[in-house]
Amino acid sequence: MADPINVRPLSESPVFAGIPMEERASLIADAKGMLRRYPGGSLVRRAGDGLDFYPVVVSGRVQASLPQGGLDRIVSLFGPGDSFAEAVASSLRRCPVDIRALEDTVLLCIPAAGLRACSHAWASTLHGNLMSEMSKKVLVLSRSLAVLSEPRLSDRVLAYLDTLPRNADGSVTVPFGRREWAACLRVADKSLIRELKVMQDDGVIEVDGRTVRVLRQAR
Repeated sequence: MADPINVRPLSESPVFAGIPMEERASLIADAKGMLRRYPGGSLVRRAGDGLDFYPVVVSGRVQASLPQGGLDRIVSLFGPGDSFAEAVASSLRRCPVDIRALEDTVLLCIPAAGLRACSHAWASTLHGNLMSEMSKKVLVLSRSLAVLSEPRLSDRVLAYLDTLPRNADGSVTVPFGRREWAACLRVADKSLIRELKVMQDDGVIEVDGRTVRVLRQAR
């Protein structure tokens, strides 16, 4: 018997923006949505795998990464309410990135075919929201790939910081630790730590834990 869909954890999800809370459970049911559970460390999808559903994180965290040269380059992290819709792109056939559960994770999986056939009054709104999220995520993916084109590590750091949303004070918050950040930039963590210190000493950035403020561009 399928798990009942609790829509409360998705109350702030942009995937359901504009859809009344009281309509969401019936909408998901009509679209044949289902919950899937993944233990921490497990692969949700490998790059190249078929993917015919729209995934939304209900609880836990997942990581999207690109396998390159035997290494995983972290593209993005997703938490509750997020849809990693760039994984399904426009064809809804192949996943271009590895998707891994970083901890025990529950996903709401909305089948593409189920949503197309859905006659629920709010189905078109859900589809529009998913397309909007997909466009945003594809842009993030493209910008993330562009980071690696920067030859100097300082420029790569600044290019990466430029992909992050700004806090109210103009700073940004790096969503993971130094080791994961170094893997994202495809450098050793010691190299990244050393470069961050040089950039601080040169007055390029100000670092406080995971919060970084760009003061000026590197020379």
